[in-house]
Amino acid sequence: MQYFLKAQFHYTKNQYANLLLIIGITGSFSQLTVMPLLAPKLGEQKLLVVALTGSCVHGFLYSIAWSFWVPYLAASCVILSILVGPCIRSIVSKKVGPSEQGMVQGCITGISSTASVISPLVFTPLTAWFLSETAPFNFRGFSLACAGFATLVALTMSINMRPAEVQPDTR
Repeated sequence: MQYFLKAQFHYTKNQYANLLLIIGITGSFSQLTVMPLLAPKLGEQKLLVVALTGSCVHGFLYSIAWSFWVPYLAASCVILSILVGPCIRSIVSKKVGPSEQGMVQGCITGISSTASVISPLVFTPLTAWFLSETAPFNFRGFSLACAGFATLVALTMSINMRPAEVQPDTR
């Protein structure tokens, strides 16, 4: 995203700092207030669908950004998209017994860490290609749209997910 913003809108370090500050404050606010209010009312699975929808909008808004202020608007979607991780952890936690919690949470962290390493290796060259003159078609935010489509796949899977059943304590 930062590579795209630098190439597309010539963002400076101060603009990055402002954007990251907005994202950080919005994400903190969301996890401290929005999730505790919505999770009991909606349940984690419905909240996951809402969060993934916000994440899709977030990705697609970045991909079609037509002016320097659009990423600031897209950053407001973080209020929902930041809830994806906690919702997934809560759902998975309810699907396993108490003796398997550490293993499952460790697996989720491992998957998340692996994705954090692999995604820049995939999306940075894709972003560079579509920002170059040799792009197969003119859609400079194509790599961000691809990330939005990946989130859309996750959204489809979450909609089709069976409700979480709390596992009994087998100690």
